[in-house]
Amino acid sequence: MPVTSDFVRELFAAANQIEVVLPSESRRLIERAASTLKDQRERLAALGNILPLTQDITAELPKLLRHFDVMPPQLIGVTLIKCADEIVRLGRLLGEHGRADK
Repeated sequence: MPVTSDFVRELFAAANQIEVVLPSESRRLIERAASTLKDQRERLAALGNILPLTQDITAELPKLLRHFDVMPPQLIGVTLIKCADEIVRLGRLLGEHGRADK
């Protein structure tokens, strides 16, 4: 799915430049990632593929966002990378990633 792939690239790019990314942009990306992950998990559940939450930072995004203002940039960067990884993982389970483009 090109939109998801573009978003994953955007997450990695922001993580790699976290020192120059505005906090508001980082927050927006994490909020969008949380929404994307929730949607992917719901679609997997509808297909009957119930998965346990990955036991990393992506399982705690709502809590993390409540404390966003006191998070160091390095933790925000790691969060962006973890979100990108989880979006790709769930996307593969949904058949969105890993296919050759036509």
